Amino acid sequence: MPTVVAFETGRGAVLAADRLVVDNDTVSSKRADRLAEFGDCGAAAVADPDQFRRELDGKRRAYETDRSENPDIEAFTRLATEVARDVGTDAAVAARDGEGRVQVRAVYADGSVIDDSPVALGTGAELAFGRLEAGVPGDLDEATAFAREVIEGVGERDTRTGGDADVWTLASE
Repeated sequence: MPTVVAFETGRGAVLAADRLVVDNDTVSSKRADRLAEFGDCGAAAVADPDQFRRELDGKRRAYETDRSENPDIEAFTRLATEVARDVGTDAAVAARDGEGRVQVRAVYADGSVIDDSPVALGTGAELAFGRLEAGVPGDLDEATAFAREVIEGVGERDTRTGGDADVWTLASE
């Protein structure tokens, strides 16, 4: 199981995930794309990232068509929670609130949500939390580099987490 992290900064939020896929203790891929980017909304799924992305994109498009607007963090969290439950995965999500401030949430396969930053999911979550709870940079460029370092550090200690990370950022308005 990979590692996914998400956290808020003074200027936005960061989502990061490694690319490793391990099946039955064997590496089956080093190229999984766990990040789902939808303009003003983003998510990173721990398991079944392709199915999670497709289903979340469908729900997001329907929301935008019905309301002629992007979902805010509350609406996007509801959509992602439905998908996480259907797919059976945990995920981190990020989007802006009604005031333009970016927030992150953890959504779980059991339908629960935690709205506290930072978020760490997967087999390396405990290792990642140690770094994240010590403090995160406020600048988005520094936070991007920091997120990569967190995933790389976890990858050195957790055999189910890869050292390469994809990172997505969203700035607050």
